[in-house]
Amino acid sequence: MASSPCGDSDWACSAVFDATGNETLASAVSWLADKPLKILLILLVAWAANRVLRRVIRKATAQMMAGADRLGGVMPGAGSPVLNERSEARSATLETIAKSIATTVVVLLASTAVLSVIGVSLAALLASAGVVGVALGFGAQNLVRDVLAGWFILVEDRYGVGDTIDAGAPAVGVVERVTLRSTRLRDVNGTVWHVANGEILRVGNKSQNWSRAVVDVVVRPEADIDRACTLLDEVGTAMRADEEWGPELDGAPEVYGVHLIDAMGVTLRMVCTTKPASQFRVEREIRLRVLRAFEAQGIALSTAAMSPVARGAGGGPVDPPTRW
Repeated sequence: MASSPCGDSDWACSAVFDATGNETLASAVSWLADKPLKILLILLVAWAANRVLRRVIRKATAQMMAGADRLGGVMPGAGSPVLNERSEARSATLETIAKSIATTVVVLLASTAVLSVIGVSLAALLASAGVVGVALGFGAQNLVRDVLAGWFILVEDRYGVGDTIDAGAPAVGVVERVTLRSTRLRDVNGTVWHVANGEILRVGNKSQNWSRAVVDVVVRPEADIDRACTLLDEVGTAMRADEEWGPELDGAPEVYGVHLIDAMGVTLRMVCTTKPASQFRVEREIRLRVLRAFEAQGIALSTAAMSPVARGAGGGPVDPPTRW
């Protein structure tokens, strides 16, 4: 009986040689089982693991978004079509990012296993990677901070594309893009601001769920205040009934009445809740209508409020008070 060409640990070769007695076929099976078959098995396992992880990520992301939306459900406007679209877009973004990260990890692990099968020294690679990793770690601290901050911005829906935000002066404007690392927004002058997410310590969203238009009208002290408030209420009622502007308002505008009395005159305030990001155009329309209504009724606006410097009682300049 011919001696076996297989080693003691080569079970595939031994099995084929015992069954066929063919040394060539046994050697070929031994070679296939030694490297190509192992590599193919690693790739199949990696593919299956990636598929499972992507499915888990899809379900986990949906549950995460549902939980976040339940926490935010106490906010006005919850459950509206706009918010549902935002939630779906947010979920899709997070799902895509998580799937990319999972695929990258699986590919790295599979590549390491394949290199081990081929015979590449992993110890040398890991030692080199450790040195490089330490060097990069010191320089990547801000990057990691920005990415983590960006992740929570997306998960918590602090703001999204199209929102008007205040990320710290002078970065105030409309959001054009949000990534894990940075936020891009454009201010009223057209300047584009790129802000690292880790640098945003606090952010004010002026268009999330709903907005509020605030209009202050300064009249002279001798003006008929009651008549002026009535005109403001009439302007608000007309805006609410208008076919073009009515859909922009959530409820009828409210006249708060006298808000401030100072050297400028008497400040009357009117507010109304609007659709997201509609407050600025609503404010402009209200001011135009108020100006026309006051002119028609002979109610004069304060000229001091229109000048950059007001005059004091003795004729000297005084700084105008801060208005909120």
